[in-house]
Amino acid sequence: MAPIADTARPPRSALLSLLREELAPRPGRLAAVARIVGCCTVVVAIGMLYQIPLPAYMAYAVFLVSRDEAASTLLTGVVAALAFAVAVALSLLFYTLDASEPALRLPLMAASTFIAMFLVRTMPLGPVAFLAGFVLVLSQTLIDRITNLEALTRLVLWLWVVVAVPVTVTVLVNLAIGEDPARLARRTSLRLLHALAASLRGDVISALPQLRAEAVGLLEVRERAGMLHRRLRGRAAIDTMLIETLAELLSLREMLPAGTPAEARLPLALACEDCAAAFARDGVPAAPQALPDATVLDALSPQARPVIVAMAEAIARFADGIGARRTAGAAPAPSAKSMFVADAFSNPGHARFALKTTIAVMAAYVIYSGLDWPGISTSITTCFFVALGSLGETVHKLTLRLVGALTGGLIGGLCIVYVLPEMEDIGQLSLLIAAVSAACAWVATGSERVSYAGMQMAFAFFLGVMQGYGPSTDLTVLRDRVVGILLGNVLMSLVFSVLWPVSAVDRARASVATALRTLGQLLADDARAKPGPRLAVVRALGQARQFMSIAAFELRMLPARASRDATGGVSMAGLDRLAGATFVVVEQRFGGDVPEDATRQDQAVSEWLVASADRLAAGAALADAASARSGPAPAAPALDAPATLRAAIEARGLLQAEIDHAVAGRT
Repeated sequence: MAPIADTARPPRSALLSLLREELAPRPGRLAAVARIVGCCTVVVAIGMLYQIPLPAYMAYAVFLVSRDEAASTLLTGVVAALAFAVAVALSLLFYTLDASEPALRLPLMAASTFIAMFLVRTMPLGPVAFLAGFVLVLSQTLIDRITNLEALTRLVLWLWVVVAVPVTVTVLVNLAIGEDPARLARRTSLRLLHALAASLRGDVISALPQLRAEAVGLLEVRERAGMLHRRLRGRAAIDTMLIETLAELLSLREMLPAGTPAEARLPLALACEDCAAAFARDGVPAAPQALPDATVLDALSPQARPVIVAMAEAIARFADGIGARRTAGAAPAPSAKSMFVADAFSNPGHARFALKTTIAVMAAYVIYSGLDWPGISTSITTCFFVALGSLGETVHKLTLRLVGALTGGLIGGLCIVYVLPEMEDIGQLSLLIAAVSAACAWVATGSERVSYAGMQMAFAFFLGVMQGYGPSTDLTVLRDRVVGILLGNVLMSLVFSVLWPVSAVDRARASVATALRTLGQLLADDARAKPGPRLAVVRALGQARQFMSIAAFELRMLPARASRDATGGVSMAGLDRLAGATFVVVEQRFGGDVPEDATRQDQAVSEWLVASADRLAAGAALADAASARSGPAPAAPALDAPATLRAAIEARGLLQAEIDHAVAGRT
């Protein structure tokens, strides 16, 4: 998505463009939808046949557990089962303490919410703490409606079954016919390589930010693949290097000037296709001849020559990695990991986030209890599930939840009035569940920009249609659910905009500062050969772009500020080019000792990048471009010098030009 500062399309056109992009078919989407539909239908049939309580929540659990590939689905299912087991045990313990003491129940609910939301931000096992805290708080609210402790205990014990059935069905289906993460990673890598080769052949740049985001996402898929395939664990370091190099190549492609001769681009395209063919068969690629011959290199412009040389160097490293991947040894022993993140107890933002969510949750509970309107208890669920780091992210998720709930509620209401009265058996209900689940799953399998709306469509529909074990006729359930969601939206918006507000613009600024600081470290001589920095830069800029797009949801709830302040007055395209120009410099080889003036220039630029990162983190603009110069530009080599040597000097000039453009606020 384009950043706000660069967007010129009217809102309606942008919305239609977003919907077309998000709802378009993509590889694997239909299969994912089919798995969700099948699991929902089976789970609903089991729930209705054996009259398990809360069948709507059973069906919705399928959406919560399902992921793009089998390993993530398995991990999510294990986390959910563990969290619910902990929550059920703690709920029964709390009932012995506060069943007859509302004055004690409120502090326990508040403490449970605070601890759960704090651990979400500070522990690797945060999802377990989140689900356990959510179920624990929700179960404590049940005592207001079910005063019989025996009946209440039975319902709480049933909660584990309500989760275990859909988790078991979903995990088994995905392990049997789901997407293998190793195949998904390989297929995505090949598609990106072919897209890069096609771009080089046609001299056309298309959706490079999205392709880079997919390359960064490969790292997580690759980690999940190691969970299911032991043989892949020894290749983790090499595969990470390959993913990083692929992301770098996509960044370098954006630096290639339009109109670069085909004679210079075609060898790069052929080398990419050779690497893709070797990777597809898990073989060893032939030595790629990505670098054009000297005659072609000599004829290139000073802007194109260093980029061509940098891409050839990166492709050669990629090919070497594919060959080394076949002979990778055993996986290294896993290093010990800390239970908490490094700033768990030193960063006040974690405690503030937990406190804000706790205030919203308890306010929702007090309001609906005071109104004696238990039907709007979905306000508590809303507060839990939409709490995110910044106001923009929170309101974005609130918006998706509201839109999804209204759409799903409308579908459910129409079915209650016109469809359910004509149904006679569970088979007909299963067909209805399958049809609506397919539509909801299609939206839910989109990107983070719209996927939550699909899940809320399903949730609202299930709550309306499956109110019991027979045809539903009561529309007030749908009304109450939507009112509860509205209440939760209002409370979260007020709390997160008044108490320690964190703007998505602030988070974008922090991500840009991280990218600039990493680029500065990358230019240091001792950091160029280390794996990881390039991927970290691409990831940080991708996060900044996402935060900038989400900032629009903050509307006027925070003090007015220019959206470009997050990037120091530079467009995201300008920052992408600045990163790409740095990669161009890093990939150059002098073929001998690096000239002293080039070393001084690199050091000056490195210091400028770090200083700009510090200034941006403090809310100031980028450092003055003059500080990025150590003196006169590196001396140009003789005309008869090798083209690669000329490219190394020209790369410094290219980077300096991008710095000048960035400071001047130009793309």
